Amino acid sequence: MARYATGVSVVAAVHDGVRYGMTVNSLTSVSLDPTLMLFCCERDASLHDPLMTAGSWAVSVLSAAQQPVAALFATRGRPGIDQFDGQSAHPGKLTGAPILDGALAWFECRTWATYDGGDHAIVVGEVLDLGCGDDAAGLLYFRSAYSTTRA
Repeated sequence: MARYATGVSVVAAVHDGVRYGMTVNSLTSVSLDPTLMLFCCERDASLHDPLMTAGSWAVSVLSAAQQPVAALFATRGRPGIDQFDGQSAHPGKLTGAPILDGALAWFECRTWATYDGGDHAIVVGEVLDLGCGDDAAGLLYFRSAYSTTRA
């Protein structure tokens, strides 16, 4: 799978007033009617339990300039404190989940279904709202390293 280039996003949720986030490259469209998308969340990730409880979440599709943000949210063992502290983000208007400023696109979702995926949970969300940012270069992950698309 390392030879399959993917986009890079951060999925975020809020639980008991604490903001959690995780870098994902498993984001995909599922359905247009209703509008559904999915990602895979490692069961050991700090986002997993809050995400399952919150029932809603946001996705920020990262630009090439946000590689440091991707690396931060991919770091294992981050404490369950406000993981967005120090990040430029705003709450989604429908979910309250943080959306990273400067994202290429963002989605606010309500959990539609979850499925067992071994050491991951497959989380399907119904898109409630979405938007686009600047038309900048996108961030990719390929051969275990970050890369970029051309604008």
